[in-house]
Amino acid sequence: MDEPLPIDTGTSAEGQVPLAPTEPVARVLIDHPVPHLARTFDYAVPEKLAEVALPGVRVRVKFAGKLRDGYLLERVESSDHFGPLATIQRISGPIQVLSDDLLALSEAVARRYGGTLADVLRLAIPPRHARGEKAVLKAEKAGDPAAQTDSDSADPATGPNDGPADDPQLLNRLGEWVLTAGTESTADDASESPRRRALACTPGPTPGLSWIRAGLEAARASLEAGRSVLWLVPDHRELAVLHSTLTHAGIAEVSVLSADQSPELRWQAWLRGLLGHTRITIGTRAAAFAPVADLGLIICTDDANLNYLDQHAPYPHAREVCLLRSAIEDTELLFVSTDRSAEVQRLVEIGWLADVTPVGPARRHAAPVVFVPDEDRDPFAWQRIPSRAWQIMRTALRPRPRDGGVPGPVLVQVPRSGYYPVFACARCQELARCPQCQATLTTQSEVGPFACRSCGYHSETFSCLRCHSNRVRSIVRGRARTVEELARALPDIEIVESGGDHISTALDETPRLVVATTGAEPYVLGGYAAAILLDSLWPGPWMRSIDVSVARRLRAASLVRSRDDGGVVYLGDEDELIRQTLTAFDPTTFMSRQLNDRKTLGFPPYRRILELTGAGADIAEVLEQIGEVEELLREDAEDGQRSVSAYPFSAGDRVGTRAAEIIASRSAKKQRQVRVRIDDPRSL
Repeated sequence: MDEPLPIDTGTSAEGQVPLAPTEPVARVLIDHPVPHLARTFDYAVPEKLAEVALPGVRVRVKFAGKLRDGYLLERVESSDHFGPLATIQRISGPIQVLSDDLLALSEAVARRYGGTLADVLRLAIPPRHARGEKAVLKAEKAGDPAAQTDSDSADPATGPNDGPADDPQLLNRLGEWVLTAGTESTADDASESPRRRALACTPGPTPGLSWIRAGLEAARASLEAGRSVLWLVPDHRELAVLHSTLTHAGIAEVSVLSADQSPELRWQAWLRGLLGHTRITIGTRAAAFAPVADLGLIICTDDANLNYLDQHAPYPHAREVCLLRSAIEDTELLFVSTDRSAEVQRLVEIGWLADVTPVGPARRHAAPVVFVPDEDRDPFAWQRIPSRAWQIMRTALRPRPRDGGVPGPVLVQVPRSGYYPVFACARCQELARCPQCQATLTTQSEVGPFACRSCGYHSETFSCLRCHSNRVRSIVRGRARTVEELARALPDIEIVESGGDHISTALDETPRLVVATTGAEPYVLGGYAAAILLDSLWPGPWMRSIDVSVARRLRAASLVRSRDDGGVVYLGDEDELIRQTLTAFDPTTFMSRQLNDRKTLGFPPYRRILELTGAGADIAEVLEQIGEVEELLREDAEDGQRSVSAYPFSAGDRVGTRAAEIIASRSAKKQRQVRVRIDDPRSL
């Protein structure tokens, strides 16, 4: 005779533990790295935890025989599970760390990038630190939530613990200079500015730091309205200067949140934002999810910087997190940079963002004068440091009295050590040129790959057009060799190096030569008098290489004084697009033209990109199950194959959700896994 079906007689717990009198069932999201297990499970709420087991708290529960962390999402009266439920073992802290807004944002990011909610929350909420939490709660109970403890007395904005120390006095002077420098023409008054806007700034009165002045103008309006501000920057150098400026601006309630901080400092800063103890939260990509009470404005600086791309699943980009968060929490939004990313320009063109970039004479006067070499008229333009560049350096370091110029430091920008942007045949010394268009070839190393930035030619091997040799040699000297040449030519001039393990954040206005690798250019009090931008650092054979090249050059040129203050830039690039953009100092027009071509071809940012990595048969199976995507390329990778597909924006959440479901299903069936990355800017 068949056994009768079990009858649900109410919720019970294993071991006959007394349960909470109301809502005895807790739905707990397990923090588990395995996709099909990173979901909600029902647990019983014991009577002793009834008052503290609130939605949003961290909990510890038994799962598969082990204690695991989780988040209590909600309490309900009953469960669909037959039989007794396992109980919540303990509550990890009394604070409800998972708010409704953060849960909604995390769910949106999980859908957007085809990941699990547990993966996103692992990025959004730092690990708990009991001592740091106790200090914050103690300060709040004492009625002084802004008080600092001994553990956070060190300035968290000075960079990583193992990095070079910056002079606090110089950072203070730099912050004061940003606030007291002369005025510059801006867009509309803050009260009349659109809610979501984009700005490509120029050096103006604060070379290199105009983004802070623009951000402060927008932040003041939100602060005066009683709302809070979240401000993202790409790395610790910008964080240090911004923190110094805000301190001099008299804004006391500032929290710094960065992955470079110790676990205790990071958890304290995160909690202060959650409890409403701060008016401005600043940080790197780790702060994109930071809780901010009554958030009114999100500022994202240099949104195209690859530092914003998280390297942990589901690999979200901080810019996209800001866009989602602005829509969910209905906040103002400002993207400010010296360049213009393709994604922001598309949003400008469809009207979602308003472009408040100054144009015309105001922009020209706020930018430096840019000189490009003329090979036809200057017989020495081919030299490593041409005669015109030497003349600009000497004039900037020691201006003649009749010229009326103010002396200042000179920036000499060189590629990173060990990179081969320009090379020649090792046998006949002939400059390596493209076999299709005769433009200069570039490469990442002496073994390739080799590519042409003009026509798109790409080859894994090299063959000299003159002698057919396959060996190459670099004709680009690195930082050390450049310093040797400058020291011989200008023996009485101080030379400062920045790059590698010794990157400076800021320097004073003393006339000197500053030789820096690409991306390691220090800020200078008052701005550089001139810049010599030598060999271009080629980003590699990918779709956005020209975007990155222009952005790097604009970032360096923006550190130079405006033309009204005598600022001069010598540009050594041969690429005509880089020359045109730098000469006009107009990144928006450059990017608008780039987008016209990409729109015609159906490339990002007009379609989204799905990248799958794994075995070829597994990739084909996943693509068939997802549907709605068009495969663009398939190539061999280190761990199998790599497939890149495109799909329309209208299918965005569907494709992301479907990809996450397929990966979870494959995990449950113990099938070989396929890695999913959505909208990785390096995919094409």
